[in-house]
Amino acid sequence: MKDILMATTVPELKHYLTDQESLRTHPQWNTLIEIVTGATNLSSAGFPYISDRSFRLFVEKVPHLFNEGQLLLSWLRLLEKIISDFDELIEVQRESADRAIKVIRTVVLTAGITAPPDLWLLKQVLSSHKEVGICDWFLEHRVLEPEEFSKRHKIDFKQLKIDLHFLHSRGYLEKGDGDFLFSDKDAITDVLRNIQTMNPNFRVDIFNKLRAWLSGQDESKDNEDFLRSWLTFEADDSPTGSWIANHHHLELGYRLLPLVLALRALELNTKLREGVGFAEIVPNVFSEITNIFSKAGYLHRGRVTELGDRVFQRGAGPFGIIYAYNPYINQLNHILQSKVVSTWVNRGDNVSASQDANSKTFQAANNALDAFCQDHKFEFTVFVEHAVGHGEATRQRVLKDGENAIRYFGADLEDDAINRAIEEQRIGRLPKNMKFIGSADIGQPAKVLDFLKNEGLADEPTVMVVGNGFHEIREQTNDKMIDVFRQYQEAGFILVFAEESALHDEALLRTAWNTYHAGFRYVHEISGQGLRPAWERDQGHTRWSWRKCATVGGYTVLEKYSYRSRTIYPHKRPVHKNPSI
Repeated sequence: MKDILMATTVPELKHYLTDQESLRTHPQWNTLIEIVTGATNLSSAGFPYISDRSFRLFVEKVPHLFNEGQLLLSWLRLLEKIISDFDELIEVQRESADRAIKVIRTVVLTAGITAPPDLWLLKQVLSSHKEVGICDWFLEHRVLEPEEFSKRHKIDFKQLKIDLHFLHSRGYLEKGDGDFLFSDKDAITDVLRNIQTMNPNFRVDIFNKLRAWLSGQDESKDNEDFLRSWLTFEADDSPTGSWIANHHHLELGYRLLPLVLALRALELNTKLREGVGFAEIVPNVFSEITNIFSKAGYLHRGRVTELGDRVFQRGAGPFGIIYAYNPYINQLNHILQSKVVSTWVNRGDNVSASQDANSKTFQAANNALDAFCQDHKFEFTVFVEHAVGHGEATRQRVLKDGENAIRYFGADLEDDAINRAIEEQRIGRLPKNMKFIGSADIGQPAKVLDFLKNEGLADEPTVMVVGNGFHEIREQTNDKMIDVFRQYQEAGFILVFAEESALHDEALLRTAWNTYHAGFRYVHEISGQGLRPAWERDQGHTRWSWRKCATVGGYTVLEKYSYRSRTIYPHKRPVHKNPSI
């Protein structure tokens, strides 16, 4: 990022906005004006950012989830009009205010996507903790030392630590010297006091029940009664005064995630644009469903809002990735009690949603591959997509190069993913010459290498694209990950891959809802998968970054072709302390 924030605050603008009675309708109007008239700038990548002080003011004083988020978006539209009518404002000042408004809007819309998955998890984690006595312990003692508590109450120590770090990252616990302290904020006390154990009948795949109802496949009285019961809740919506979610938010997020996924599965979400009447697009609906969306700020008087538009269009990808771990979450109470459970990630019904999340990444990957081939006069004849899903990377590739000169292969560990890709091929979205490699653990390169050898392609120039697949390798060590990279490198594979880097608790706390990494990290930890840090910066850090593992494994990382999204903080940070999302 550039080194200097543009100090464009002028008393005239601040006084002008403060005097506008229409802006005082927002509870935090004064704080918001302070942010909008504060210093701003553009990062070297062209993203607007605000000052550290402004961002701290926002997350600590401006609640922005659900209806509060939509209220703020409406207020920002009004603010933009008022600023545009201020004739005395010079261009540089107007640009600075516009940057601040863009940052606030982005943070609110980002929270619309990132919060529901975390809240879906939080509701169920805390319900399981209520069942095994952890919530009551915190209310009585306030402090919990994980190892001692685990021994005394026969709780699985590893899972308890994972849970406590997740709760800490979402602001519910404070971290002490080896222990965790229950935060005594009123909203958090309200959550712990009012959270209930999960109704055993709800420990099922709610998503499929919703999809069956909305599609008309199961309009039975039993299914209707079940869904109405599941959608109904009572929870106090007292404002928290900050970014931290209250009990009402948890209950909403728990229901919103599978609801949005069901709409995506029926391909109704893309039609739910701002201003559209919800019932016009989703006719097979009852009041409890529209009530949930209205409480969330997605609908106003039955029509889709700006926030609702964003979530319906962009939410299914991150939502689906998290919901794939439903089998683990449904058995969390048993995992905590060290009971033997047999489960695995259930990607089958959520491959489409996951593919939505990765589509933009694959565009960047394929564009980078084009640039590399052009610069180095490199031609390849074999294209492998590992963690294939729907084959989105391949679909994009074949649109560029066709299938006459390239052989395509899709590999995946899960049969559901392979079957979905085969179906995509059947309907013409994937190349006819594409072959599939099932039961292919990406951590065991021999499966793919032997398959290509049997096809007579072992010496052909090969590109392998991997979208968020390496983290699924179980029981990762640095040596194991290096060996995996080394085997692909020695086979001559040009490797193009994307992975989300691990973020620590404090980074998640400081960025509030500006990434969905807290839940992403949690579900991967509970299932035994491994994320890696963005870089080796902490002394004694035992897990190396993807970059270092690949480099030690024999690869050269080409910065020129690398892609990074916007950073997790929308403000300037010291060097190497603001990783990309």
